[in-house]
Amino acid sequence: MDSNRLFHPGKTTNIGIIVMCVCLIVAGYAESAVTAALKADAASYYGPCPAEMDFKGTITSDKSGKIQYRIKSSDGTLFPVETLEFSGPGTKTIKAKRTFGDPTQTSYEAWAAIEIVYPEEFLSDKATFNLACDQMSSDLTLKIKECPKTARPGQDIGNAFKVKAINRGGISVSDILVDIILKKEPQCPVPAQPAEYSANFHDGVLLKGGRHQVSLNAGQSLALNLNGPNTVPADISPGDYFLCAVIDAGNKIKESNKENNCSCCPLRIAASAAKPDLEIAAFRFRGWGKCEPNQPIFYFEVTVANVGSAPSPAMPDKALVQVTDLPRNDWQSSVGLNSIPPGGRQTVEVPIYYYSKDPAHMTKAVPHPFRAIVDPLRLINDRRDKNQMSDIIYLDPSSVCSGK
Repeated sequence: MDSNRLFHPGKTTNIGIIVMCVCLIVAGYAESAVTAALKADAASYYGPCPAEMDFKGTITSDKSGKIQYRIKSSDGTLFPVETLEFSGPGTKTIKAKRTFGDPTQTSYEAWAAIEIVYPEEFLSDKATFNLACDQMSSDLTLKIKECPKTARPGQDIGNAFKVKAINRGGISVSDILVDIILKKEPQCPVPAQPAEYSANFHDGVLLKGGRHQVSLNAGQSLALNLNGPNTVPADISPGDYFLCAVIDAGNKIKESNKENNCSCCPLRIAASAAKPDLEIAAFRFRGWGKCEPNQPIFYFEVTVANVGSAPSPAMPDKALVQVTDLPRNDWQSSVGLNSIPPGGRQTVEVPIYYYSKDPAHMTKAVPHPFRAIVDPLRLINDRRDKNQMSDIIYLDPSSVCSGK
């Protein structure tokens, strides 16, 4: 045989190229690596079953691409496949809640693991934990969801979120406190004490209108009727916070698990929108007029200050400053205002005219209590909802209306 034909230089080169390509492909697959790990938040559980267990896990990839996974558990349940997108090498954290436990069993060991289904298939190490089921023990928990993404200082968020209280135990409970609080971190003290309300922010402050009572039968879930204003403190600084609901605030019930008595969702506090804020800075009696039809009987002087962060709109022809006789409320007069800048003031004169509708009232029901009110018709989008009112000035027009 011709040895030159067996070891032809051209063919040798071609074989070398093929071998090198195969090695590169094999090396490429060998270098690709995905790892996964899962851990239960608690190594054991004692209380009524079924029980909801929390897990934290990590999935690591050495390159960009898509990874699909699901949680697999010892009871054979396969949960839906979820997808992670990696823009490059790195590690992503996952969280999961899964329900375990059979009320007919007293205790057993269970496990959960991460099953990677793409781009390769494998099962992570198992996160094991023990369950001891006692259907007569108490376990109260709750869920807070559908929270608003943002709120402003002083805002009433009302029922813009949902809270569900849950009694997983075998014993009914009554008159249990549920507090709605605002915190810097999504954790609550265990056991939780009743939160303290304040108009000023502090970590864990009870929102105005944020305390509720709930009674739950064994195994009952109940959506709370959030009928309070749930007002954010007006002095809170912009930033990231957490809106939390706490059940059994005050530690009234002995429970198998107190760690699940708090549920939180993120809430960003945005800077306050610039608004005017008008208030009565001064209210004075200026002098008498004439006790004659169509004539002012007396004059008042009212000084209005803008303590807000934006100019008030000019409304010279609207009823922005009103002075009224309190017993009747229809013996009154109003004037308008020009624009007032933040920190500015404006003084106006308000005459009270002869009361032609019932002249006898002027001298019969004395002295008359008069009060000044700013923006009684709420024409201005003010920082505060309530109308700002002055102190009362008492006047008796009998001296100028004698014999009338």
